[in-house]
Amino acid sequence: MSLAQQKVLRAGGPVRGPRSVCVRATAEPAITAAPARVVVSGTGAYTVKGTSRKINEDRYDVKIAPPGEPGEPFAWAGVYDGHGGFAVADWLKSKLFGVVEKEWTNGYKPEFSITEAYLAADRQLLSVGAGFMGMGERGVGGSKCGATAANALFFAAPDGASTRLLTANVGDARIVLVRAGQPVQLSEDHVPDREAERQRIERMNPNPKLPLVRYMGGTWRVGGLLALSRAFGDAYLKGSLQFEGVAAGSDGYSSGFGVIAEPYTTVTPLTAEDSWLVVASDGLFAEEERGGGGGLDNQGLAEVLTEVPPGADLNKVAEALATAAVKVGSTDDVTLVVMRLGTA
Repeated sequence: MSLAQQKVLRAGGPVRGPRSVCVRATAEPAITAAPARVVVSGTGAYTVKGTSRKINEDRYDVKIAPPGEPGEPFAWAGVYDGHGGFAVADWLKSKLFGVVEKEWTNGYKPEFSITEAYLAADRQLLSVGAGFMGMGERGVGGSKCGATAANALFFAAPDGASTRLLTANVGDARIVLVRAGQPVQLSEDHVPDREAERQRIERMNPNPKLPLVRYMGGTWRVGGLLALSRAFGDAYLKGSLQFEGVAAGSDGYSSGFGVIAEPYTTVTPLTAEDSWLVVASDGLFAEEERGGGGGLDNQGLAEVLTEVPPGADLNKVAEALATAAVKVGSTDDVTLVVMRLGTA
């Protein structure tokens, strides 16, 4: 076992805590250095099937280009954790970035742009079924196929003097920035046992006597079915022209159970203190209370990455982190993208 793996095992054993275990983003990353022109100097990725899974339903994609004009994206990473099959995760891997490009406004209103892209992508995923008069099963991969997503997009600030990081996620895939050696979570876990998500869903419940969020199969689920409160796909939990259900947020369609694809977003000015970014499926961080077994924590992840030497094979680093998560009890698919950051 490598030194990196040993340290992860010491730092990131199974987390035990109260029933509500979802993790929120760090409220506001502390800025202790001036914004800088930060580039992605190296990337690595790894994916492995979970021990409790028949197939690996996770997917990832990475796109890197030299920094260009102000407002122009130059790096992208995405991790997509499928459920009910891998068709939605596959679609996101191959098509989501193209949808983002269509909505991009040269670095102005980036959070609005990626939100519109997420919602547009979900509308495509929820398209009517095939067959006679569109009466086939609705949704890419079928009505019960869906995926979480976590995306990071690097772009030059409109003034051209620094780099900004745009992040977006739905579901419980996670994004962690390492700043001055400390983890900064830039995503929120969208699960129904998070109180804000439960309240959002129940506010739209047309029948308050029958809660939409129910404890089933050892965890909290929307409609007693899905252990996520936001996701792409999952047509069976989202409205159609035949059943308008309950309108939800600004998703542009109706959602009978409150499951939406509206992302949590952040824009972070990067500094010379920013050294790593990790985008990962929840299998890397899975906790026993949510049915995924043990996993790593953000602090242990940051401690390992800060000791990775220059020139290290980042694919091997990603593999070591995933292997460590499995060794401490994660049974879910584990997928992660590791990005080393540096100044131009």
